[in-house]
Amino acid sequence: MDRYPISCWTYFPLSEAWPELARDFRDLGFTNPMTPVFHEGDDPAVMRRLLDDFVAEGLQVILYDNRVTAHSLKGADDALIREKFARSLAEFGDHPAVMGFYVGDEPDAPDAELFFRVARIQREMAPNLVPFLNLLPWFDWIGPRMGTDAYAPYLDRAATEGNLAQIGYDCYTQMWEGDSGYDVYFNNLREMRDAAKRHNIPFCNTLLCTGHYNYACPNRDDIRWQISTTAALGARALTYFYPVGIGSGDNYREFPINAFKERSASYNALSEENRLFLARHAELLLRLTCEKSEFTKKAYGGLSLFTPDDGLTAAYNTKEINMLVSTFRDAEDRRYRIVVNMDREKNVEAKLSFAPGIRVSRLHWGTTWVDCSGNRDAVGALSLDGASVSMWLAPGQMEIFLED
Repeated sequence: MDRYPISCWTYFPLSEAWPELARDFRDLGFTNPMTPVFHEGDDPAVMRRLLDDFVAEGLQVILYDNRVTAHSLKGADDALIREKFARSLAEFGDHPAVMGFYVGDEPDAPDAELFFRVARIQREMAPNLVPFLNLLPWFDWIGPRMGTDAYAPYLDRAATEGNLAQIGYDCYTQMWEGDSGYDVYFNNLREMRDAAKRHNIPFCNTLLCTGHYNYACPNRDDIRWQISTTAALGARALTYFYPVGIGSGDNYREFPINAFKERSASYNALSEENRLFLARHAELLLRLTCEKSEFTKKAYGGLSLFTPDDGLTAAYNTKEINMLVSTFRDAEDRRYRIVVNMDREKNVEAKLSFAPGIRVSRLHWGTTWVDCSGNRDAVGALSLDGASVSMWLAPGQMEIFLED
């Protein structure tokens, strides 16, 4: 995979697609969006024309064919699952826009076997495609619904029984008030990161772009914060719930694309943050593996407080604002540090101190690195012992440093 996958959830039918859909999704920074829903009786030619539009915009898609989702295949044996998926492959599987098919969402204990079986059969029949199966997040009350008393066995079962090429989930507690949902949010990221490592597959986190229920409407700083914290825990894909407001109800609001298929006031914020992430950091992150993630002031979700090591000796700021500091390595065993401003309202001047003899570079844009060694930065000399780096970070901003 040479491009960081950024996707989105869609639930509206193919009949509601509009001529600018592919362009609107491209301009939002999506690289692998989900298609509108194809139902039994829809015309495959209509979907293929839409797939042509996606190709013209340089995108691949997760194809939502309702006929082959686990939700629609309850009670089906393997033969029927294969028969239905063979038809879908014949109609769409050869199209260059198709990255994979949607399997289903949040399987609980009674349905898990079917969901994992559908994913496994899709991989067997189309090993070049990536089935999209979204798993439940962990809460302290959810074990009976999953049929387990811990999250890891559920994730391991999904990865193994489903023969998954990617593991993923959704969790939106980061949009509860204050930091009240941070423990749940970071625990899920940590568990998913560790499961992805155990099974040597990437993981995907679903971020929130539309307020609903008890979740606040994300502003631009919230979007940036979600991208940065997800990336800093090692995710190699992300998706969004829920960018299109067609047929919306309850208290869903501030969709980037509203119920009238128009670009709304929140469209540009999501677009710019996604495209900045793709331009600045995403390509490198596909080649890195997360070793550890720590907080400087308050730890969440089973992660630890920062402890110095043989490379990074200090991480701090004068405002006493919490920061997330992660360590990554590449295939050549070079070490990278990611620092994230955990505050979603305040700027912070993050300061990192490195051991003597270590040269430090900061990723500026794509493949361009800026030398931070020699104890200097934009505000001058900071230390005579090792390299010290000072960097102003916006709310939720992430920066990446390379040690040599």
